[in-house]
Amino acid sequence: MQNKRNGIRQFMKKFLLPTLALVLLSANLAAQEDLLTKTVEVQRTYDPTLLDAYKISPIPRIDDTAKVSAKFSYPLRQVKPMTDIYLINPLPPARVQRERYEQISQTCAYLRMGLGLKSSTLLDAYIGSERSKDFLWDVYANHYGNYGDVKNESGEKVPTMDMRNEVGASAQYSFRHALLSASLGFKQHAVRFCGYDTDSFKLADYKALPAEKVKQYFNQTYVNLEYKSAGAPDSAWSYSARFGFYDYRSKSLQVEDALKFNLYADKALTPTATVGLTANTDVYLRSERLAAGSSAVVAVEPYARERRGWWEGTAKLNFVFDNVTGSLKTYIYPTVRLTAFLVDNVFLPYVEISGRHEANTYASLTTANPYLAPDTSPYIRSSRNAISFKGGVKGKLGSLLTYRLGLEYAFINDMAFFVTSPDSAALGSYFNVAYDDVRRFTFGGNLHFQPTRAWEFRYALRYDTYHMDKLAKPYNRPALDMRLSGYYNLWDKLNFYASFNVYGGYTALSFAGKEVERSSGIDLNFGASYSFFNRSSVFFQLNNIMSSRYHVYSSYPTYGFNVMAGYSCMF
Repeated sequence: MQNKRNGIRQFMKKFLLPTLALVLLSANLAAQEDLLTKTVEVQRTYDPTLLDAYKISPIPRIDDTAKVSAKFSYPLRQVKPMTDIYLINPLPPARVQRERYEQISQTCAYLRMGLGLKSSTLLDAYIGSERSKDFLWDVYANHYGNYGDVKNESGEKVPTMDMRNEVGASAQYSFRHALLSASLGFKQHAVRFCGYDTDSFKLADYKALPAEKVKQYFNQTYVNLEYKSAGAPDSAWSYSARFGFYDYRSKSLQVEDALKFNLYADKALTPTATVGLTANTDVYLRSERLAAGSSAVVAVEPYARERRGWWEGTAKLNFVFDNVTGSLKTYIYPTVRLTAFLVDNVFLPYVEISGRHEANTYASLTTANPYLAPDTSPYIRSSRNAISFKGGVKGKLGSLLTYRLGLEYAFINDMAFFVTSPDSAALGSYFNVAYDDVRRFTFGGNLHFQPTRAWEFRYALRYDTYHMDKLAKPYNRPALDMRLSGYYNLWDKLNFYASFNVYGGYTALSFAGKEVERSSGIDLNFGASYSFFNRSSVFFQLNNIMSSRYHVYSSYPTYGFNVMAGYSCMF
């Protein structure tokens, strides 16, 4: 039996590995060739790092169990211009792990400024402690804004605004075998309701609206504390405790306060078996302007993991007590995952049956779509992934190539969608939240290839199909998201970055309640930076080179071609 097993492994090493590499390369090229004939654009929530874009509306993704170290991530929508991140990258807040500081030593301060067309402004500032074994601290500020005009469907130039600011401070203290960290800060997001219904109204009607009808902003103050134990040398226990608080409020004084508690502990029973427990409590206190009122969600999840030779299995049981709708409901979500380790981690097939609970909040809904009606309260309820079936394959070829391909079929209750509000006083520029039960099939995958230190490539693809229960279509949810990005460093001074993103079309509702088909779009971007004196650099970036007019949400098209240039320095 042992000889037979060795023979099978030798066969995989000699024949399966080259075949798999060829298939992945062919699939990558074929996907690019086919998708180049289409047009698109999508979305991403703001994360104040010096990356190339943010996503306005998150699209669910298949959870990946393979961890890949990367220097940058990829946008789902190129609304924010990409930025020079490769050679001069500011230290992230101290809330990240200490290892990040070990990689970028002797950086105590950072300043970055940029100006562009569409009245684009960029400012990032950071100051922090020098590398230390015990204590780290930092203070940072980020600003990005667009204030230009955008052409709507009638060809009229409409004034817009999308401004994001954040200031914060964090600290991290290491003692014995534990880590204590804290952070606090303030975030602001301001937008302009420029997406009026051009079939029924003109630009003059829009300009005649009062200021409270055309502008919205959200302010969030937050505090986070965390204690993490790495486990003493004579103990296999590790645990952490986290506390978070945020105060989130809109221009219309819709206020949501959240208290979040998290406990985590695990213990290695044997060299191959681990057990653990995660407990979360989220309490939401809302003002009278939010009809959802106060609520709480408690989740307790014990789990066990076993690894033997060529396989690993994980079993979880998540107990959720949900009081979001005003009445207590109990849900149980089991999870079973099995991963096989074949051909020295080159080929790792996996299968999973699981469920998930997501408590939608006013903060999460308006982050996904900041154009919700400002004077009404969105209906807030939890979304539940009752059960999903996942399967796929992942692996890596040394340090050069990492890949993942996966399928998922999920039954989701109360999934959130956005539909146009029939508010004639706002000329159809607002959105409401609608929920529906759906069955969603997802195909996704990604590829990370770094042949040398100077070159790096990433490719990602996701495609969704929906079967709706009540709504006719999955409104404002694109089916396709394809991203291809590359980076090249020359002489450690000259850096080039390019991204090619394809986003699928979707169906929306017009102001009159009729369906509108929004076309797909292509987002092509290029940037370069040059470093001098080892501590300074200049950069420029070209965004949306093909001037795609993809609609972020219905009647909200992206900016056309944009250029930004700026200067960065470290101290």
